[in-house]
Parts: sequence; structure tokens; C-alpha cells
Amino acid sequence: MKRQVIFYSVLIGVMLLMAAGCSPRGIRYNTTLDNLRCEGKSTVAVAVVDERPYVVSREKDPGYVGTMRGGYGNPFDQFTESREPLAADMLATVSQSLRGRGYNVLPVRASAGENRTAALEKFGATRADRLLILVLKEWKSDYLPRAYTAERSELFVKAELVVMDKRRRTLAVVNLQEEITLPSGWPEDTVPEMYQRKIRQILDDPRICRNLP
Repeated sequence: MKRQVIFYSVLIGVMLLMAAGCSPRGIRYNTTLDNLRCEGKSTVAVAVVDERPYVVSREKDPGYVGTMRGGYGNPFDQFTESREPLAADMLATVSQSLRGRGYNVLPVRASAGENRTAALEKFGATRADRLLILVLKEWKSDYLPRAYTAERSELFVKAELVVMDKRRRTLAVVNLQEEITLPSGWPEDTVPEMYQRKIRQILDDPRICRNLP
């Protein structure tokens, strides 16, 4: 009986995924933000470091961005739409968005599992006026469709945005930690808008803008 229940649970999950497009679709994270408050002409090196514990331990792929569940909660991993690491997509977002506001942006790509210390070592070679480093401590969605329970869709966020000068002195720090209830709908439809809102929130913070000349 237990095996039968598990079988039907998996079957329902597969059917739901087929309805969504045969398999969990990717979530778009490599978007560009328009009309940020910050505006300047300085040279800014930008790095995004993925310190999510399950990525550091290699339990999850660097492109993992969340979980879609079947009717009984059986999980299916979701990844970035680009199939690139989440940190790479976010680096594209931050870099392109700041470039659109006049900054000379030098993207500093961190390898999967690298910490902020490794990113700082790469910063020295850029000779940039500022380093803007986004550290991801948590970032994933969790979606349970309506089946035997009510629909549930959440986004878990814990990140830190830091501005440093040429001497690696910290000039500003903005922290973001939230458990966000998303609107009804598939995460590939609801997460991108919330992602843009949260990244805009920390980039537009006055403490960040004041320290990006």
C-alpha cells in the first residue's frame, strides 16, 4: 500500500510538470533593470559570490534556484533559464543595470564555491575605484501546486551587498533577509518580477548610491 501511495504521488507530480511544459521550466534571472537611482562615471568592479551552503557543499548545482513539488510534496529541482550559475545571471543583472546608469563596470566572475575572499583577490587586478560585491547566503523558491493541498509559493532570500574602496575598506553594507509569499502561479512566471524588485531595492539603497561616485 505504501509503495502504491508513493507511485501515485510521483505520477501526480509528473502530470503536473507535464502540464507546465513536460519538465520544470527555468526561471529567468539574467534581466536588466532600468532607471536605477544610482548614477555615476566611476569604474566599478562587480562580483557575485554564491555562499548558499548546498552549493558550497556541491549538494546542489550552482544553477539551482528552487524546488517545484508534486501533489504530495515530492521535489523537483528548478534551475536558471539560461542554465548558467545563479551567481553568473545575477552578475549580468547588476553589471548591465549599472552600466546603463553611466558606470564603467568590470564584471569579476567567481567560480562556484568561491567565497568573498577569493573575489577580493581578483578585485586587485582590476584597478577599479570601487568593488560592489553581492553575497548570496540563501536564494531559492519553493512551489507546491494546488492538488491535495492549497497552493503554496515562496521565495527565501538572504543576501548582503557591500561597497569597498581600492584599499578594500568597507564603505557600505546592505542586508536583505526575507521569506516572501509569492502570488498564485508557476514560479517561472512569479519569481522574475520579485527578483527584479529585490535587486532594485538593495541597489537603490541610498547607502550604496552615496558610495558609488
